[in-house]
Amino acid sequence: MQTSSTTKRYREICDEQPTLDKCFFAFSKTQFVQNKAQAGIGEDEKIYQDNSGLYGTMEGLRAVYEFYYEKNRKIAEECNPQDVYDYEWANHECMITYDDEEAIQIVIDYFGEDRAKTVKRRYARTINRENCLNLAG
Repeated sequence: MQTSSTTKRYREICDEQPTLDKCFFAFSKTQFVQNKAQAGIGEDEKIYQDNSGLYGTMEGLRAVYEFYYEKNRKIAEECNPQDVYDYEWANHECMITYDDEEAIQIVIDYFGEDRAKTVKRRYARTINRENCLNLAG
C-alpha cells in the first residue's frame, strides 16, 4: 500500500494526545485516589465522570473534549477519506476478516456519509453467523 502525504498527516494527528490538566483516568478506587492527587484537583473542587473512565473538573473535561473536537476537525479538513479508509483497513486487519465495516465507519465519523460514499471499498460485506451456518450445510 502506497503511503500518501495525507496518510502521514492522519497518523500525526491520531498520535496527538490531550494535556490532562485537572483530569485523570481511573478504573479502580486505588487509581482514583492516586490519580486525583496527581491531577492537581483541590479537595473542594467538584469532580465529574464521563463514561470512559475519565474524571475531572468541568473545565478540565471541557478542555479534553475540545481537544478531541479539534482533532476530528483537523482530520476532516487535512486528510483524504480514501487515505483514512486505506490506513484503517490495514489497521483493523480487514484483509483477514473480509469485513471493512470498522474502517468505513471511521471514515463516516470523520467525514460524513456523503464524503464516505467517494471511498473505494475493498470489502463491503459482513459475514454473520447465519451465513456461516448456511455455508456449513
